[in-house]
Amino acid sequence: MPPSGVTPLPPGAGPGLGAACANPAGRVLEVGPGKAYASPSAAAGAARAGDTIRISAGDYRGSAAVAQWTASDLTICGVGGHARLYADGQNARGKGIWVIGGANVTVDGVSFHNATVPDQNGAGIRAEHTSGTLRIVNSGFYDNENGLLSTAGNGSIDISYSEFAGNGRGDGYTHNLYVGQIDRLVVRASFFRQARIGHNLKSRARESLIENSYFMDGPSGTASYQTDFPNGGQVVLRGNFLQKGPNADNAYLVAYGFEGYSNPARSLHLVHNTLVSTRTGGGYLYVANGASSVSLTANLFAGTASPALITGGFASGNVSQSQNVFDVAANIPGATNVSAPNFWPNATLQARIGLSGVPDATYVNDTPRPFVLRAIGGGSRVAGALQSAP
Repeated sequence: MPPSGVTPLPPGAGPGLGAACANPAGRVLEVGPGKAYASPSAAAGAARAGDTIRISAGDYRGSAAVAQWTASDLTICGVGGHARLYADGQNARGKGIWVIGGANVTVDGVSFHNATVPDQNGAGIRAEHTSGTLRIVNSGFYDNENGLLSTAGNGSIDISYSEFAGNGRGDGYTHNLYVGQIDRLVVRASFFRQARIGHNLKSRARESLIENSYFMDGPSGTASYQTDFPNGGQVVLRGNFLQKGPNADNAYLVAYGFEGYSNPARSLHLVHNTLVSTRTGGGYLYVANGASSVSLTANLFAGTASPALITGGFASGNVSQSQNVFDVAANIPGATNVSAPNFWPNATLQARIGLSGVPDATYVNDTPRPFVLRAIGGGSRVAGALQSAP
């Protein structure tokens, strides 16, 4: 069972918590003490396609928290604050706190804590939809065996303004976020930290777009890869912060193709990311032989003990590189502060990171702190994710 104790970070300036439920189109199911449905589990049994489920803020524990949602087009929100769900040893169908099978479900303002199941693979949310998109907004996953775990299929998952922290059993097979071979994963403005031995993000999706998010060990975290794309796919990492700590279980920040290229696309592109490693050995990227293209543009790499840029079977000479900057981790001194991360370089490094022009015109927002997007102004750019001081 994962140990408890991860403290959720306060939310940033994302969309209003529960805003997805502000203008319901169909039935509204009110959940909470004194409401028509006392618990999420009761509401799940009554929900029909198109319903909006409004869960009053507060703690829901055990059998009251766990639920199987089978209807499609549901919008489920915490109202007045997060609806906090604690498994307390209970589960839905032996899989986790919530099992979501319907298409096009939105979860906004709900947090999931301490999921465990007999097969040691329990999730805050087990996503089993095979079409449409599961949207996770303003939500949190803490101290579960897996944060969110999805099956394979033709659906998509879209995550924004959400936190995944302290998930994993410590066996290396459970992760903060584990996405099966689905059509598409999109992650924006979210924070992944301190996975227990497993990866902070593992995606087998055919397409993965990861933007403006934080992936961190802090000084004592034991995660494996910060981001892992074991079957390749079309992968873009843009404007992210990745920090590898000295106690991490694995020495690489990004892994690609490690388990074989079963996805049709085999392209990995990193643009305007900041990667900091204070772990000895290893390197920034592991890319297995067989990738069709790897490009690195306007990234800032900072490490101790001179980590390799890329290892694995993919030849480093085949990497397309443009305007990347390499330096030492000591020049980004706030990058290990997991409770208040600050990846802005010190004055010594600031003098080196100016770029020629705008390498990627699609990079229009940076992320000065977790969950906060900031419009980028001006006509020039610097290497890394941050374009000015937080």
